[in-house]
Amino acid sequence: MLKYLYIVLLCFISFNIPVNSQAPDKKKGKFLFSLGMGIEYSSTPSYTEYLRNELALSSRDSIKTFSTGIEFFGSFEYGFTNTISGKIDYSYYLRSNNYTISYYVFDYTIKSHQPYAMVFYNSINKNFSFKIGAGAGYHFQVLENNISSINTLTYTSSGPALKGEVIFAPKFSPMLETYISGFFFGTTTTPLKDGNGNVLKSTTGEEVKLGSFGVGARLGLSFYLN
Repeated sequence: MLKYLYIVLLCFISFNIPVNSQAPDKKKGKFLFSLGMGIEYSSTPSYTEYLRNELALSSRDSIKTFSTGIEFFGSFEYGFTNTISGKIDYSYYLRSNNYTISYYVFDYTIKSHQPYAMVFYNSINKNFSFKIGAGAGYHFQVLENNISSINTLTYTSSGPALKGEVIFAPKFSPMLETYISGFFFGTTTTPLKDGNGNVLKSTTGEEVKLGSFGVGARLGLSFYLN
């Protein structure tokens, strides 16, 4: 899906080059709306240990400490001053892992709603914006274990999160810019529970959680709103 996003960005570049060359360097509004997608590379220690205890020995080598997931994000930013802005950020995270044991296929899928409130320091000129910031949020997570499409077990958890982000935003025009960023994060969550309130535990009796830490990157577009 990233290649389609690059195609969209190239189309915007070709469309805005003549406009940008003639437009004055002027910020049209204090509100900035951004959207796009990203990749997260993260570790979930409790969940990973659970998988290694649950799955057969033949599948354990395929369980990595760090895994890759994708996210789709949108944010709404307000400039309090020329250098300080606040942002409400939301992303939907998705990660899936499949393991085959005998005749059964175990499909573990993590879905996460990830809102944040963040504050940024901005450096802006006529060609690009550079921002660095941090914030806190609260994640709402779902773990689905689909066993050969016969039975699906669903568990939920939630917990606070911290995030830091650096954004580089080349300008296409006074109203449009690219969103390119790198970020790091850490979360802690409650134990996973099913619909009846039963806590998911490993074979060793430990409660399973989706607390994680990692890094990621984003690519998108930002629009100034009057």
